[in-house]
Amino acid sequence: MGLLAGGLIAHQIGKRLTFTGYKRTVSVAYLAHGAAFVAFSQAPAYPVALMWIALSRVGQAVSSVLNYSRLMRYTEDRYRGRVFSTLETLRWSVMMISMGAAGAASARFSPRQIGAVAGVLGGLTGLFWLWADVRGKLPEPETGTHPESR
Repeated sequence: MGLLAGGLIAHQIGKRLTFTGYKRTVSVAYLAHGAAFVAFSQAPAYPVALMWIALSRVGQAVSSVLNYSRLMRYTEDRYRGRVFSTLETLRWSVMMISMGAAGAASARFSPRQIGAVAGVLGGLTGLFWLWADVRGKLPEPETGTHPESR
C-alpha cells in the first residue's frame, strides 16, 4: 500500500515541481524513508510495524518515481536503454550485496539492530542529496529530451 500511495503522490506533485523542488522533495523522501524504517525496526507491535513500513515505502516510492521521471526527461532517447539497464544492474547488485551483508550480520546482531542500521543508511542518502544540493553539486541537466518542448 505504501508503494502505491507514494507512486500516486509522486505522480501528482511531480507535474508541478521545479528542478529545485524536485531535489528538495527527493531529499525529504529519502529522510522520511530512513526514519520510518528505523521506527519500523523498533516497533513494539505488529500493527505499528506495518504502519511504519508502509510510511517507509511511501518515501521510497516518491523518490523512485520522481528520479525515474526526471531521468527519462533528461536522457536522450538513444541512450535510454543503456542508462536504465545500467541502473537496474547496479540496483540489483547493491541489493544482493546488502542482503548478503545483512545475512552475515544476523549471526552477530539482532534484526532490530540490522533494521536500524539499514534505516540510517537509507536516510543518509537524503542527507547526501541535501548537502549536494546546498553545495550546488546537483545542477539541472541541459542536454537530453524535454517532452514539453516537443
